[in-house]
Amino acid sequence: MSPAGLALLAFAVGCAGEPEAPTAPETPPPPAAALPAMPEPEGPKQALKTPYPAPAGPDVEKTLEVLGAVVDQYAADPEDPWAITHALLARGEGLVLTNGRPAIEHLFERFAQVEEINSERLPHFPRTLGALSVEPHTDLSLKNLTEIGLTPARVVKVGEEELTLADAWQHSLMTTYLSADGTRTSFDSPNDMPWAVQALAAWAPKGLRWTATNGTAMSLDKLVELQVHVLTTESQELLTAMASGGPFVKRGQGIFKYTCGGAHLLQGSAHAVARGFGGEAERQKLQAQGKLLFWRLTEETNLYGQAITQQPSMRLILMVQQLKFLGHWLESAHKLMALGLYTPDAAEQQKLNDAVNLTIETTRTLKALGAFDNLPEIKAKNPQLYKDIIGDSSHAVRGLNLALGRGAVVL
Repeated sequence: MSPAGLALLAFAVGCAGEPEAPTAPETPPPPAAALPAMPEPEGPKQALKTPYPAPAGPDVEKTLEVLGAVVDQYAADPEDPWAITHALLARGEGLVLTNGRPAIEHLFERFAQVEEINSERLPHFPRTLGALSVEPHTDLSLKNLTEIGLTPARVVKVGEEELTLADAWQHSLMTTYLSADGTRTSFDSPNDMPWAVQALAAWAPKGLRWTATNGTAMSLDKLVELQVHVLTTESQELLTAMASGGPFVKRGQGIFKYTCGGAHLLQGSAHAVARGFGGEAERQKLQAQGKLLFWRLTEETNLYGQAITQQPSMRLILMVQQLKFLGHWLESAHKLMALGLYTPDAAEQQKLNDAVNLTIETTRTLKALGAFDNLPEIKAKNPQLYKDIIGDSSHAVRGLNLALGRGAVVL
């Protein structure tokens, strides 16, 4: 592996779920006087749906109703930008917040900032605004906005300035860098990469190269190759367990150090590779990840069941974590298949329906435990659990809609 990859792999990463407070990435020096012209983004060209849609029915519709109510009442919170971006993933660009405002309009007017780069005024979202967490992951907002099918030409306002999403994409591009020796990077860690890589790849012209604000020459192909390498390396213990048929233990190692058990690392890599970045080696590595994903469904849901039996007092928290796993699993599996990166065999096709049924049962159990009806009290006592419930409900709605063939992967 290149020195850059080794250095990036050496970064400390947070645990699964939302990461601990990130350390501030290196502040790049002022823009050079003569940076090359910024590349122009290319909008999405097609919307792809799963080739293996799950059957609809009253149970899954009820599940969508229950989880959707959480999204509409709590994730659509005008004072929580992290929640808004998750609600957008579940509901799409037509989302209206609980204050009656269009979500995208409010997100930019309330939380975005403008920076001048290369004589251009470009919008972006800061990590924090005072004590408020805006983007715990670099380019989380832009990634979700590209994922729900918005185009670069979409106009947004920051203060009195009218800008476009193309401007936001160019800000991400120009401030993303990883030096050849791996000693300077705009990312906190490998766990901070997937959202930016997916957002850039979503609208990137083929063979994208650019020069970042600190003068670093960049290649999206190389960045994607590194990310897929990280995904493969951190999955090695699970790949070995799958090949040998042996057991494994979740102890915060490897892929379990990454947000949502590595689901975002997988999804961001898959989107970039499907857009043509990386090469055949990366496509093969994602084939292996597809097989691993289906194996993980049985293995990890069994672990949740065992943990609940052993620690019944932790049932609520463990069931929320199971919802996290299942919602992201449905997203990941149906994205891989829609993108043509994995074809399940007959047994795996049955697991697609099993995952939907497990999500239905998990939602029903959480409803019985009061998880969705006592959210103000949960927020007061355990803010992280509250965030997990509204964020994971959003991902589960997105995952179920992909599974039913109602949602699409925009490429």
